[in-house]
Amino acid sequence: MKRVFIKFDKTEQVAKFVRIMNHYDFEAYVKSGTRQVDARSIVGVLALAKAKTVELILHTTDNCEELMEEIAPFAA
Repeated sequence: MKRVFIKFDKTEQVAKFVRIMNHYDFEAYVKSGTRQVDARSIVGVLALAKAKTVELILHTTDNCEELMEEIAPFAA
């Protein structure tokens, strides 16, 4: 499991993030407080994106280097 903190300043960033997450097969969730949603769900991520910083939880043993590069602009 890997955890990364991310934030979104604009709605367009959420859409781009969800498109990126849909390219990967492993389970991924976005969490804010006690709420957690699938990172591939644009509606779910938008609902949590109003929080200043959210946590991305990746369930994989993979190092995720390529993904980490793609989501670097969203790093908190």
